[in-house]
Amino acid sequence: MKPEEVEHFKKLILDYRERFWNEIKNDLAEKVGEEYQELINTVKDEEELAQIGLQEEIVLGVIDARKKELEAIAQALWRIEQGEYGKCIECGQWICIERLEVRPWASYCIECKEKMERVEKA
Repeated sequence: MKPEEVEHFKKLILDYRERFWNEIKNDLAEKVGEEYQELINTVKDEEELAQIGLQEEIVLGVIDARKKELEAIAQALWRIEQGEYGKCIECGQWICIERLEVRPWASYCIECKEKMERVEKA
């Protein structure tokens, strides 16, 4: 993958991560009192969220629902730093650009993802 393509996908991932965290903060703001509203607006990641002292059940409930996606985003950014971005972690083949445009944090090519889904259904 060309460096400019990797940079394009990194920007997509970072933009999505920012929107995603804003959604999480909005969900938390709806579930907690006004005294935490300003603190929630300053949170940038899961670690900072834990530090503001919200009720653990509320935080875990909101984050657990999105944990898989948060992990996939973090892994995609790590793969970019390692120079492995865009390769299927199962078979090592390149993930098609069209798939990455839709889901830039994808870890698997379509063939491997479909194979995994068939196994999960069985």
